Amino acid sequence: MKSPSNAYAITHEWVEFVVQQYEAKKTHPNVSIKLSSFSVVQATKPGESFNAELVLLDASAELHHQSNDSESSPSLKKDYSFIAKFLSLEPFNRELIKAAQEHKRELLLYSKVVSDLNSHWLANAVNQDEDQRLCVPEYIYGICNASEYVLVMENCKANRFELKDKTQGLDLEHTMLAVQHIARLHALSRSYSLSSDLCKKYPVLIINPVISKFLKPVAMITLKNVLKYVKTLPDQKEIMVKLEKNQHAICKKFQMIYDDQSKHEMLCLSHGDYWINNLLFCYSTNDQDGQRNVEGIKLIDWQMAQWNNPVFDLHYLLNSSTTLALRENHLDTILRHYHTTFMSISENLKTPVSDWNFEQFMAEFERTSLVGLLLGMCLVQGTLSKAGEKVSSQASNPSGRPGSSLSSKLKSVAAKVLTPIVISPSLQFLTEAAMKKMLAPIAQELIEGKNKILNDRFMELLLEADKKSLFDV
Repeated sequence: MKSPSNAYAITHEWVEFVVQQYEAKKTHPNVSIKLSSFSVVQATKPGESFNAELVLLDASAELHHQSNDSESSPSLKKDYSFIAKFLSLEPFNRELIKAAQEHKRELLLYSKVVSDLNSHWLANAVNQDEDQRLCVPEYIYGICNASEYVLVMENCKANRFELKDKTQGLDLEHTMLAVQHIARLHALSRSYSLSSDLCKKYPVLIINPVISKFLKPVAMITLKNVLKYVKTLPDQKEIMVKLEKNQHAICKKFQMIYDDQSKHEMLCLSHGDYWINNLLFCYSTNDQDGQRNVEGIKLIDWQMAQWNNPVFDLHYLLNSSTTLALRENHLDTILRHYHTTFMSISENLKTPVSDWNFEQFMAEFERTSLVGLLLGMCLVQGTLSKAGEKVSSQASNPSGRPGSSLSSKLKSVAAKVLTPIVISPSLQFLTEAAMKKMLAPIAQELIEGKNKILNDRFMELLLEADKKSLFDV
């Protein structure tokens, strides 16, 4: 059955087909489905989703199980709550995602890779008293080919999972749980690949050069925005002088650290976009005092997952999703918890790490700090600014619904033709110019200083980086 390309093309027949496929896999191959009703609403607010169109898909159906003696069991009524993920409706953004193979990667992670890693744990873990498997939304259905793409997964929010407020950041309890679970991913993938090469089995997980090509202009524009902002702060003249003098050297160092995998002390499957909005938490409530306690987490949004340095995930999380106060008071505790978890899981899987003690781990963390800083600054700019929300909304769906006009079709054709040209190394200056124009309103918002949350978090990163001498290249 032909899959819809966006939320507006979802049909009764397709939803029934998806439910049929899901139930046949989960309950019984001879189950028959009669869809009673379904509804589709946008799953995110404008500006919350940059790379995709996310919709909430609720459905009700009647299930009939056919037994071996050809007798049907009584019908069962069942409700479903899914998330359907489509490619961005903006043509150029959609083609860039395809070029970077982000959509293929995410579908593969949900449908196969996570299952492989969790099966590896079940087959090899010596001590299974504590479940150390990866926690992600349940995979429901997906297809990815030249003309079709859709990923359907469990709607975790229907099962009491929720997002934390990105403007507040993660507290210590949530941060410790987040680093514990990313350590699971890193340790499991490393252990698995010692016996079965994960990247050989799934080549799409090899670090993609298209993503790397975009990181340098992102870093450069981030620094330019920093410099514009710092020039308005009379008490930060010393930082301004450093940035004016060293901005190109800083970007070059950033690219060298990120690209040269031969220098990385550890390689494994990294999430690549590990920040507060890609973590869902569920809670239990204490009957006596009403206190909510974190009891679960699920990791979402796997488009950027690649075989890379695991330390990048930690930098990204800490710089984008925690406050300076948390890092100053608890960084050592957080990093020791990550390292202990990584080492204990590796040991439990009978694949111990002999050359990765805490001092070696910390040396690698310090060596790669510049990458974490610039990626963190970029994400803070884009996600805490009102201008960034507008950019994200336009990138994911500029008009609110797919276009069928001649101009829309011409834009789609132009995107398919021009995207391979624009991402070529010789024309990287065009990418930088486009990003500069797109992110200019964010720099202006910083300068105006009306967004206290944005300015405070940004200034925290800036001063922390200067204290660590990251601008002294």
